Amino acid sequence: MADEVQLEIDAGVARVTLNKPDAGNALTLPELKLLRASITEASAHPQVHVIVLRARGPQFCAGRAAPPGPMQAATPEAMRSQMIAPILALYRALHQSDVVSLAQVQGDAHGLGCALVAACDLAVASDSARFSLPEMSKDLPPTLAISALGRKVQPKAIASLVLGLASFDAQAALRCGLIGEVVAGSALEPRVQEIATQLAQRNRTAIATVKRYLRATLSPDQEPHAELAASLLGSAMATILASRA
Repeated sequence: MADEVQLEIDAGVARVTLNKPDAGNALTLPELKLLRASITEASAHPQVHVIVLRARGPQFCAGRAAPPGPMQAATPEAMRSQMIAPILALYRALHQSDVVSLAQVQGDAHGLGCALVAACDLAVASDSARFSLPEMSKDLPPTLAISALGRKVQPKAIASLVLGLASFDAQAALRCGLIGEVVAGSALEPRVQEIATQLAQRNRTAIATVKRYLRATLSPDQEPHAELAASLLGSAMATILASRA
C-alpha cells in the first residue's frame, strides 16, 4: 500500500493507518480506493480478527480532500462512477467484513471521517475529539454519510449534524451512539490495544457469527439504503452543478 494508507498485520490485528497528518488525513479518491483495498485485504487474511482504523497527527480525518478546481457538471451516471462509487465501496467493505472494525479516534473526524467512525463496529475516542458533517454548508447532500450512520446514530442527532451543521464533542457523540467509548487522550492507544488483543484471542468463526447476526438484525436494509443514497446523491449533484454552470 502507498505511504498515505498503511497496513500492518501482527498477531491477529490489522492496523490500517491514515498517514497524511499535514493534510488532516483528508482523503483523495485514489486514497479512498487504497483504504478500501487495505480493509478488504485485511478482512481476507485468515489470521486477522480485528481491523484497527487509526490516523497519525492531531486529526483523525478531515473528510474527503477537495479535488483541484471547481467541480464540473456531469450526468448522474458519471457522478456515481467518478465520485460516489469509491465512497460506497469503502463503506460496503467495512459493513460486509466478517472481522471486527475498530476506530481509534484521537482527534477531529469531519465529513467522511465522521462517517468512517460510524461505519466501524466499535469506536473509541479521545475526550478531545470532535465530530461533524459539514457538507451542507457547500450544498453537498451527505446521503452516503447518512447511510453509514444508519441505525447506529439517533435520527435527531443525524439531523443536527447534517441540517443543523452541529459539531459534537466526544460526550455528545457517545450519547447519540456515534462512538462507544470516551477515554482520556493518554489512555486511547492502551484501551484500543486492550480491545484488539482480546479480540485477537477469540475464535474467528465466533466473531464472524456475531458480525453476520448483527448485519442481519441491526442493519438488514444497509445495502438498499446505500444504493438509494448513491442514486439520490448522483441525481442531486448533477442538478446542482448544472445550475452553477
